[in-house]
Amino acid sequence: MHDLHPWRDAHLTLCDLEVSRAYHGQHQFNEGLYLCLVLEGRLTLSGVDGVGVDLLAGQGGIFRPARTQFAPPTLKSYHPEGRLRCLSLHLEGEASQSLQVRRGLANWDALPCTRLSRPMGWTPGRWLHQQLDECVRVPGSDGVRGECETPVVTACEGEMLEWQGIALQLLGAALKRRAGEAQEVSAFSAAAAPPASPLASPSRPHGACRHLEAVRQRLAAVPHGAHSLEELARLACMSPSGLRHKFRQAFGQSLGSYQRECRMRCAEQALRRGVSIQQVAHQVGYAHACNFATAYRRHFGVSPQAARARFHRVE
Repeated sequence: MHDLHPWRDAHLTLCDLEVSRAYHGQHQFNEGLYLCLVLEGRLTLSGVDGVGVDLLAGQGGIFRPARTQFAPPTLKSYHPEGRLRCLSLHLEGEASQSLQVRRGLANWDALPCTRLSRPMGWTPGRWLHQQLDECVRVPGSDGVRGECETPVVTACEGEMLEWQGIALQLLGAALKRRAGEAQEVSAFSAAAAPPASPLASPSRPHGACRHLEAVRQRLAAVPHGAHSLEELARLACMSPSGLRHKFRQAFGQSLGSYQRECRMRCAEQALRRGVSIQQVAHQVGYAHACNFATAYRRHFGVSPQAARARFHRVE
């Protein structure tokens, strides 16, 4: 990982590493804003109440502490095993930010969805995603770094101007796209709206991506179903091998991995509602509760029994 300082009180972190053992992290915020964009791998962000977002390749997260809280809000993260390439920007002292940045933060604070200190997801445009994809490589290294040190990179003036532009693009895209999604969502009742998928895109995909999105939506809508590869390939108008390759390329994980992701997301929501573990297992497609418990622990790093108890304590 490498840390750059594109301007005062702004930290742009370039991450390209191999996580050998899954781990949890947390950071307290007094003010400012944190945002990230995952380019490869997976990252989970959550607030102190455990509510958060799972970020896959091509997905971003944004967190801004609510000013109504007395204690410093905490952002928690979960890093599973495997490679992680991402780009993150952390703004600290707001008074030292430019007028444009302060206006952007003020507009963000005016949104109804920002009253709670919880991370939210956002999706970059394809052009920005492709542009940033090649930027997040460990400088001077042809492979993936296995250590997690974070040296500060000293860039020449021309390079720093380029990184400043990248940081501003990341900030502008996150605030603009997340604000647009929030305004659309606010038109509906939160009680009636289904849980948002971390892979949902605010813009309609084109060409082959439209068919891939149809497959993604099928898996998200019926995560407990026994979907055959041939059935999904027909839906995507592709061959089975083509679907496997293009789905992984588009969403950063296999079809089976994404379906498990959806199952675990539904299971977490059911546990929050107080549904028994046996019932949750059957609802998300597991014939035996022990198999479900193993899958849940592997995914979240905690047993469903412990998670259910924690949810009830928080509430």
